[in-house]
Amino acid sequence: MSVPVNQRGQGKLEVCTKARDLAVYTLQITKNKKVFAEEYQDAITNKIISTALDIHTMVWSANNVLVNSKEDLTERSTLQEEACVMCNVLLSLIDIAKPLFHLDTRRIMYWGQKVVEVRNLIRAWRNHASKGNTFGLLQRIDKYYKGLWTDE
Repeated sequence: MSVPVNQRGQGKLEVCTKARDLAVYTLQITKNKKVFAEEYQDAITNKIISTALDIHTMVWSANNVLVNSKEDLTERSTLQEEACVMCNVLLSLIDIAKPLFHLDTRRIMYWGQKVVEVRNLIRAWRNHASKGNTFGLLQRIDKYYKGLWTDE
């Protein structure tokens, strides 16, 4: 039996999917040379594309960090924070692109909402992980199991 759409929670990989969708959407709209003039390709369009791809790569990389130590948790957290910063950079670049390329306000709103959604999902992921204290749990489990096999 399936869960009704309005009662479903967010999937664990939703942030990865949304980051990928953002990168794909960015690539699709920036390929239009009539809108994104070639004369600004190096100055801004390539930066927009690169930033969207970096967000996806950082989210993907953070998701693939297996947290077995405090260092792993720090690595994941750093990648998540860098992805949030890159979302802010992308919002800034979109803000510059709007008047430069005479982009429609509706397109900017839609694109910006996609960026903000990804940033909010990354932040929620970070907050969830920090509340869960994954590393602390692993340490307690290790201590418990080591205690089972010691002679007292």
